[in-house]
Amino acid sequence: MAYLLHTSDTHLGFRQYHLDDRRQDFADAFSEVITSAIEHDVDAVVHAGDLFHTSRPGITPLQTLLTKLQRLQRADIPFLLIVGNHERTHDRNWVELLVEVDLATRLDAEGTRIDDTTIYGLDYVPPGQRDRLDYQFDAPQTDSAILVGHGLFKPFGHGDWSTQRILAESPVDFDLMLVGDDHGADYRLVSRNISDVDSDRDSANSKTDTNSEQGAATSSSRERIPISYAGSTERTKADQRDPRTYSLVTVPADGDVDAQEHIDRRVIESAREFVYVDVPLERGDGIETVERTIREEIDTLDRAVLKVTLMAAEDDPPVPEPIDASDDTAEQAVQERIPVGPIENLGTELGALVTRVSDRRDLLEDEREYQAVEFADVDAAVEERRQDIVVTEAADQLLEMAMNTDQFIDSGMADTAQETVTALLERESPEAFHVDKTDAPDDAIESGPADSASGTTSRAAGDSDDVGNEELLEDALEELND
Repeated sequence: MAYLLHTSDTHLGFRQYHLDDRRQDFADAFSEVITSAIEHDVDAVVHAGDLFHTSRPGITPLQTLLTKLQRLQRADIPFLLIVGNHERTHDRNWVELLVEVDLATRLDAEGTRIDDTTIYGLDYVPPGQRDRLDYQFDAPQTDSAILVGHGLFKPFGHGDWSTQRILAESPVDFDLMLVGDDHGADYRLVSRNISDVDSDRDSANSKTDTNSEQGAATSSSRERIPISYAGSTERTKADQRDPRTYSLVTVPADGDVDAQEHIDRRVIESAREFVYVDVPLERGDGIETVERTIREEIDTLDRAVLKVTLMAAEDDPPVPEPIDASDDTAEQAVQERIPVGPIENLGTELGALVTRVSDRRDLLEDEREYQAVEFADVDAAVEERRQDIVVTEAADQLLEMAMNTDQFIDSGMADTAQETVTALLERESPEAFHVDKTDAPDDAIESGPADSASGTTSRAAGDSDDVGNEELLEDALEELND
């Protein structure tokens, strides 16, 4: 039997809302997970991707990680991990560097034996690069086998990666999948049988219905295996209302994993509190109604994040379209625009760390377009898009700088950008600013690493970024040792 702690999406270094408090929250949550692993004397900690929030973490989150991994090392608990979309780079990544200093083990297609279970890894791969993956894994030396992956897997409703295809094409009969990327903790049962063409769809509802878990009449209960998300350890978006969690997983020697019996969800007690206030508004209701509702529900916030959602009352009919501007009743037919400033000020008065406001009501067309922009999530949207495009090192550095504009208020971003480009030109030729077409996703698939289940990141020709990362790691280790 193997006893594992499954976690993912720790996003160390994320300064959500540009606040150091939130960066510390992510560090505290990770620390709680490590403490739990030691207290429960697990056989290994399994991290299913997105260890850091960015592929270029600063020294503060790096020191946080090294300190916690050294605690695990002293407790003789291995730290097993894969590459998520936030670690993914075009050259060497932090996962590889952690392996080199003996603080982590990278899970791959060869498998890592923990007690009487073999654990394999499947790094994040962009959707456009998955068709040619061959999912070839070495034969296990144990009766039970686990696959750790990062992505949005079917049969979950948001899934875009076929779990059934992975299981059907793999020569290894996996008994369990422990995955990351979705920040909500959940599990489903999925069929190993590729002939069950509706498996991905049907098993989306097989979480608790024992009859639907049986599959075809000739299938045994072992024909379906659990796929489980651990959830993120802190909220990366304000609309993630469920508690943040990790899982303690027991894997029987024969691999017969029962999700309800063997996957034990644990809530992150140190996660910062998010307080949610939903305000239903009738036509004609204004800021006074919003403020009154908030005061009725909240006495004090004690540095919690306040999320206020404005919504139409259930009995409020939708806005009629089109509205005749010449109609004197037009103004009465449209819901009043609510200013955000007074709500944020009220949150501050009540003791909120920060206040976020979303308006989900029907508004005029021009206001709908305005409201559709979630300004609080711009960084997340840019980072998500960044993972799916090929850029040069120079462009990646400039993008990283643009996403952290709070660091350049005094010096000026234009001056800093000019200095960055000048330094790059001194070190590299102008070709450093041009994308090599051989690094494009399709070519990368055809040319090697991305064809295997474990080799999912393309390698850049140069190694200048490797040197910078290694020096940063050495500096962090030296400071910790001092």
